Amino acid sequence: MSGSIRVIRPEDWTEMPWRNGGGTTSEIAAQKQNGAWLWRLSTAIVAQDGPYSQFPGLTRISTVIAGAGTDIADMGAEDWQRIGPLIPTQLDGNRAVQGRLVDGPIRFLNLFFDSTRVAASVAVIQLDGDRTSGPHETMIFCIEGQCGIGSEPGIGIATMHMACRLPAAQRLSGQASLVSIHLEPVV
Repeated sequence: MSGSIRVIRPEDWTEMPWRNGGGTTSEIAAQKQNGAWLWRLSTAIVAQDGPYSQFPGLTRISTVIAGAGTDIADMGAEDWQRIGPLIPTQLDGNRAVQGRLVDGPIRFLNLFFDSTRVAASVAVIQLDGDRTSGPHETMIFCIEGQCGIGSEPGIGIATMHMACRLPAAQRLSGQASLVSIHLEPVV
């Protein structure tokens, strides 16, 4: 990702059905190479218990950005693991997983990536004032609130907006819950 900072708003998202037909997802941004995803960032509302879509060859990092969370287990198993709010959780995309909601619907922010070609990390930031972004930030997604990025004049993002192509170590200011996504080619 290179070039100037770009802001993606919900009206820019592309809605599509889940692979398993159980709902819809909104693709926020993606990059393909030779017809296959290098990475894809999307959001989905999960309103009922059921199976997760599988993404063979990809790794998934899911972060619950609204709602109380979900429990997951391998299909047919009872070894439930909690995915709580604002805790990025990594899963193998080949894994056949079932989910059961903790207390009503949730919204996920999902990063899918080909770990043989892209190294990825996801972190949640609670912004209260000013701070500097990490040395390698690539994208900042605003879960809630308002965040200014850079020095004056800078840019701003609000709830459910994302800034991409961020140069390293940018000034972040405001009151917001953010998700920082870093992607880097594997060499």
